[in-house]
Amino acid sequence: MRILKQEIYFPIIIGIHFIFWAIDLYFYNGNFTEVSSDTLLFGELTNESWQNIHRILGEVFSSWVVTVFAFNFLMATRAHWVEHIFGGLDKMYLIHRRSGVIAVFLLLAHFIVVPRDLVEFNAGKPLGFYAFILIIIGVVLSAAPIFKKKITYHKWINIHKLMGVFYVMGVAHGILVDSLIKELPITRIYVFGMSFIGIAAWFYKAFLFNIFNKQLEYTIQSIKELGNDTVELTMHAQSNPLLYKAGQFAFFKFPSISKREQHPFTLSSHPHDENLRITIKGLGDYTSGLSSKLSIGDIVKVEGPYGKFSSSYSKEKEQIWIAGGIGITPFLSLIKDYYTNKVTLYWCVNDESEAPYKNELEKLSNDNPLFEFILWDSASKGHITVDHLSLRDPEKKSYLICGPDTLKGSIVKQLKEERVKQKNIYDEEFAFR
Repeated sequence: MRILKQEIYFPIIIGIHFIFWAIDLYFYNGNFTEVSSDTLLFGELTNESWQNIHRILGEVFSSWVVTVFAFNFLMATRAHWVEHIFGGLDKMYLIHRRSGVIAVFLLLAHFIVVPRDLVEFNAGKPLGFYAFILIIIGVVLSAAPIFKKKITYHKWINIHKLMGVFYVMGVAHGILVDSLIKELPITRIYVFGMSFIGIAAWFYKAFLFNIFNKQLEYTIQSIKELGNDTVELTMHAQSNPLLYKAGQFAFFKFPSISKREQHPFTLSSHPHDENLRITIKGLGDYTSGLSSKLSIGDIVKVEGPYGKFSSSYSKEKEQIWIAGGIGITPFLSLIKDYYTNKVTLYWCVNDESEAPYKNELEKLSNDNPLFEFILWDSASKGHITVDHLSLRDPEKKSYLICGPDTLKGSIVKQLKEERVKQKNIYDEEFAFR
């Protein structure tokens, strides 16, 4: 599966800008001039041509900001065709978050470097300043870990939605003030075209998304406490069931807890199962003690499915699955698919009390000669390494990994040292808010 990873995405964004700017500046014959301008840190510019480094760099930075945010708003629509490009909503949201942080630094660079016209005043100047301040505040509140932990989800998402308003202010600033971008045909079409795509994407997500993405209603059939603040919910569709593939996830809203909040949970049931099953571990205010907050018969609203974590991309190879803790959930669904080659699942837990599906997986292993299950108890065995997998010809196998970042990072690094190519390693992001 060819996907647009962040290692490719960011160079593409940078490369497109350099190409467009280079072509336009090479053929530019205009007379854009800094009659009387000043910069934040580099003094005044009087009767300077467009070739001064402050003007060019300042506007290159601003064009990056506009287009990076435009792509971010497009990602936020959760459109399946966009998700497919990035190889899953989890991967896409990771790039989305990092892009927002990068855009803040580009915005700061623009504010510091770009010359400000001292000759003529127009509404675009204060609008740009207010947009700059509000976007900085919005991204910090949305992305900084300290705020993400303290701000409740529905407040966090409302702040995130306001980013579209701030973006519109920034685009209006770009339209109203004199700029070199307006003089360059290719760059102008690209930057303002992407800005309007970004605005349209934000408007769709903020006001039209719920109209075109109807949530399916389920009722809770059973609530099973599995220990260690982990709960299993089984739900039955009230009308149309969710159509999904093994390994995917969906967004769940429990109106009895909150009519606003929805959270992503991996589907641990199989598409052929009559009911929907999810397994949730208490990792925050919303999910902690969840069994005491819900009752059998409660309504659950489901939106999805999302995700591309699937074994179907490499069923022609022997597969090694590695799960860490609650990262076992997609594998509970995937193991019920059909396989022509051997699959070995390692489930890494602190001790056996954290492995509520041990008996279920052992039974599946006993019934299926192509499936081997190994419970890795780190309390007695230590942290798992590639050496523990006892792999023969590791580069000829494929690997699916779901669990904490520390586990994934360690295993992926070791696999690459064993000459395993990245295209044979598939992983699921554990959390992407």
